[in-house]
Amino acid sequence: MQLIKNSSIYLGSSILNKSIPFLLLPILTEYLSPEEFGILSIFQLLITFYSAFIGMAIHTNVSKNFYTYSKDKLATLIGNILIILSVTTLIFLIPTLIGSFFSDSLFSVPSQWVNIIPFVSFMFMMNTINLTILRNEEKSTLFGVFEVTNTIVNMGVSILLLVVYKLGWESRAYGIVLAYFVFFIISLIYMKRHHYLRLKYEPSEIKNILNISLPLIPHAVGGIIISLSDRFFIEKMIGIDMVGIYSVGYMFGMIIFIFSDAFIKAWSPWFYKKLSNPTIIIKQKIVKYSYLYIIGLFVLAFLLTLISKLLIDLFIDEKFNGAEQFIFWISIGYAIHGVYKIFFPYLVHINKTSFLGYSTMLTAIINLILNYFMIDYYGAIGATYATALSFSVSTALVFWFQNKEFEMPWFYFLRSKD
Repeated sequence: MQLIKNSSIYLGSSILNKSIPFLLLPILTEYLSPEEFGILSIFQLLITFYSAFIGMAIHTNVSKNFYTYSKDKLATLIGNILIILSVTTLIFLIPTLIGSFFSDSLFSVPSQWVNIIPFVSFMFMMNTINLTILRNEEKSTLFGVFEVTNTIVNMGVSILLLVVYKLGWESRAYGIVLAYFVFFIISLIYMKRHHYLRLKYEPSEIKNILNISLPLIPHAVGGIIISLSDRFFIEKMIGIDMVGIYSVGYMFGMIIFIFSDAFIKAWSPWFYKKLSNPTIIIKQKIVKYSYLYIIGLFVLAFLLTLISKLLIDLFIDEKFNGAEQFIFWISIGYAIHGVYKIFFPYLVHINKTSFLGYSTMLTAIINLILNYFMIDYYGAIGATYATALSFSVSTALVFWFQNKEFEMPWFYFLRSKD
């Protein structure tokens, strides 16, 4: 029941959190051209890409050890995570600054904005760690307040600068940076006041963190390539205008991600707690919930597709006509990705995260090849085919490996009861 309660709160806060920028799309598409919307999309993608390298999915260490470490040890763990993030930020800041001397933009994003992305990624990762703490404390309401307030600050600043000061796509960039900074400070205060942060350098803890996180870099980067490389291909092969139109359709298709993300946020702490004593009854319960979740994802994906044309007509300026064609396969792709996310925690639980790196990078290479040929042959719609196929490959690989290394009764209901 606690899982259902927390999942409902996460779902409600996620819907509210994601619906705020979604409901503001009429304003954004009215004041921004497809080209500006495309530049904004690339800027946000670069933040995500940098965060994969700088962050290394390092918050996974908090979830993994939350129920086994004492609070003092957990505070030392998070303090050493802060040290690692500071070093990785510096490592990526230096080549970024050097690159700005040779080019005034990166994928159409001006270099002055590219230069601050390492700092934005650092703040994003610290905010993620704080939210991970709240999830594992099962403070789902406070988690929702943090997320929704962050989005309100982000979008409030963005709309003010866009509508009143006419700053174009940079309005959103300022909103993103300011919101991350405000909640970075709040996150540090929360962690310090609740004794979750102690800056004490521990070489053994650094080693343990990196043993978990380093193998996740290829996984994180591969996942980003699969999810985001389509926009980079479209920018180079078709144009930044099409990136803007495609990104609007992508936002509608990603509505399915709101539901999968909400469930997984509640699922992960519950899952790790249950697997501390994995009886056959507990395993069957995990499988039952997994199937209900998977069925729900695909039902939602098809319902979303049915109403997509109406949503586009209601929300989007006519400059972005054609965005609706991308929704179906993006929805299906993210439903499949939601299935993948149900298998991910097993590999963390058994310390087999290195396989995630191999499988995801293999899938990422396939995705790059598919994107090039499918966009070349079908146009921008080909990118959605590449995304859905790539998510299918990664999900199949992780399911196979999970079942090989940690047996679960996925087909227990088919067995004879004699």
